Formats: sequence, C-alpha cells, structure tokens
Amino acid sequence: MELAISMENDLNLKAILQYQIDLGVDEAITANTFNRFKETKLQGQKKPERILSPKPIQSKQRNNSLLREQKSSSVDNTANEAKLVAEKLVSEVQTLDDLKNSIEAFNGCDYRETAINLVFADGNPKAKIMVIGEAPGQDEDKQGLPFVGRSGQLLDKIFSEAGLSRKSNDSSTAIYITNAVNWRPPGNKTPPPEVIDMFRPFIQKHIELVNPKILVLTGNSSCNAIINRGGITGLRGKWIKGERYFIMPIVHPAFLLRNPKVKRDTWNDILKIKQKLRELS
Repeated sequence: MELAISMENDLNLKAILQYQIDLGVDEAITANTFNRFKETKLQGQKKPERILSPKPIQSKQRNNSLLREQKSSSVDNTANEAKLVAEKLVSEVQTLDDLKNSIEAFNGCDYRETAINLVFADGNPKAKIMVIGEAPGQDEDKQGLPFVGRSGQLLDKIFSEAGLSRKSNDSSTAIYITNAVNWRPPGNKTPPPEVIDMFRPFIQKHIELVNPKILVLTGNSSCNAIINRGGITGLRGKWIKGERYFIMPIVHPAFLLRNPKVKRDTWNDILKIKQKLRELS
C-alpha cells in the first residue's frame, strides 16, 4: 500500500468496523456491481504521491490509550445529549401510552435501528408489584413483550408458585413487567452504563405512573438503573426502602437457568416479596 496511514487512523478504522459488526453488518455493498478483476487503470491517471506522517509513530500502547480517551469522551457527550432529549420527552408524559410513544420517538440510542420491536411492558398496570429486567432478548424482540423467552417462562413459574401472575386482573396478585432498556441490544449484549443512563428518565417515569408498592429488580443492570448499585449476589434478598415503595433485588432468571442451585435462594426472595405484600395490603 503506497499511502502511509498513521497508526491512530488505523485504530479509528478498526473501531468503526467493529461498531458496524456489532450492528449486524456482514457485507459491504454499493448501488452498482463491479468486477474488480477486469478493471484497468485510467489513462493519464497520476500515481498517488506517498504521504509521510508528519508526526513520529507513537507506541501501540499510547495510541490505544488515546483512542480509548477519544471514544470515551465522544460516547459521554452523545449519551449526555441523548439523556437531555429523553428528559424533555418525559416531561410531557402523563399516561403509559404517552410514555410508550415517547420511547418510540426517542432516537438517541442506536439499538432501535437493529431491533424489530419496542419492548414496553406486560401485565397489569394496576399491580402492586412491578418487575424490572435488563433489556429484551431475541424472543422478546420478536414478540414485543418482556420476559417471554426461557428465562421469562421460569420467572413466570416461580411467581406462579407464590400465587402471583402477570395475567391476573386482581391487583393484589398481579405483577407488571418492564425493562430498564426497551430496545434489544445487538447480540444480546449487556447495555453499557451510558445506555442505562440515557434510558433512566423513561424507567423512572414508568415507575411513577404505575406507582407500585414493591419494586423487584432482576440482575445488575436493573439495579444500576434504579439504585445506581451493582453486585447482585450481595444485594439479592435484602429490602431497600425507596421513597414510595420497597425494593427487592433478585438474581436474573437467566442466571438461574445456568445455576439451578440458586433457585432455592430466589424462591426465598419471592416468599419475602409475598410476605411484604401481605403487610402492605
């Protein structure tokens, strides 16, 4: 290759390529097709001059550090701007339908470009128990409903054993389910802190509108979104007093599928939730 490219530019190109791969891009196409094997050099075309880098090439470690700083700064600025947009949208919300429409109108997160459906909520909005998950997976994205895959079916079964259901019309036995992030992340990746942060105005408004007595947080991402804390193994099973409700963190049901031995702990947590519900009734 005759054009000299600095290592920093090369790293930027790699970052852009990785971003496109994360979005699901698997081939490069143009409006027209070309047979590169039959292309000939244009007559009279000048040979590109060799361009030398004006700065000495820095160490790979230094370039990696600079790239991380640039990406972090850019991501932070974009996330902050997106959060401001979310806050403005939420300021005009009065109903759950308004909230759903505002999330659909929010274009601050790239997840919506690769997702099939917005995953808003399921269950009885008058329920006294509100369950918050992380983000939609593949099954949830296809159906447009939270917790409908294998982990969701397990969660339903556990709540059902305690006499609670998302299908119940009785607010005292019903549950209402949503997610901290409403669009499926590409590749089902865990949403990074900046994405959790930009969706925080929506989930806070969601809680305000439902006004539950008990908030059940499943996994680290939902805990980070609501109480700004992680470490679910240390948080689970312990009550946290909120302003208008009690909070119970539990492990994500997907973790239970991989670690069946933890089911007993989760069952005990659900029993605590049922007991607290009796006390608050």
